[in-house]
This record gives sequence, C-alpha cells and structure tokens, in this order.
Amino acid sequence: MKKFALLMLSVLVLASCISSPKDESQTTENEQNQTKVANGQIKKERIVDVADSELEMLRKNIIVKTMGDDYIVYEYSDVRIDKVAPLASRYCYETNPGKKAYLRDIYMHKNHKRRATFDCVDLASE
Repeated sequence: MKKFALLMLSVLVLASCISSPKDESQTTENEQNQTKVANGQIKKERIVDVADSELEMLRKNIIVKTMGDDYIVYEYSDVRIDKVAPLASRYCYETNPGKKAYLRDIYMHKNHKRRATFDCVDLASE
C-alpha cells in the first residue's frame, strides 16, 4: 500500500512539473494579448488562423463532381450542408446573374460521402 501511495505521489509531482511550463507560456501569451489591446492594437492573427483552418477543412472535404450552366453537384463528407450551400449560391450567381441555388436532392454515395445537387433557378420568374 505504501508503494502504491508513493507511486501515485510521484505521478502527481511529475504531472505538475510537466504542466507548469505550459501554464507559464499561456499566461505570457495572455499578457501579450492584453498589452496589445491596451496599446490600441487589435490582434487578428487568431481570427485569421481559425478562418484559414476552416477553409482548409472545407477544401479537403468538399469536391465539385459535375457542373453545368444551370446546376452543380458537390460531394462532401464531415461537413454540414449549410457549409456547402453558400458555395453553390456563389457558383449560380457567377454563372447566371440573378439566379439562386435551389437544393434539388442529397443522397448517400460510396464511403459515406454525400452528394448534393443544386439547381440554378430564378424563383421570382416561376
């Protein structure tokens, strides 16, 4: 029992030694952020990093399978449809000004990838 208690104590001491340098780096980074904000500078690096990582994730997970003048088909995985829809909307606007993307269907394809077909239509004229 004493050996077990000594082992647990040594693990706790070791864990506290390992985690303390990380805590110091976080506090110094927080202090730097606070001083930049206090000096009137806004730190935008973190916002850009998050946006870049999200764009990279979208590039990896969304593929254009087929496209035409009035439709586009995306294949995607690990992404929700609300991340794909703005891409279709932009495509429809650029190819056919005045038309909007209308989701025709979504179906499951191989390897649990989904395919979404968007039609470029002008709903006001119909």
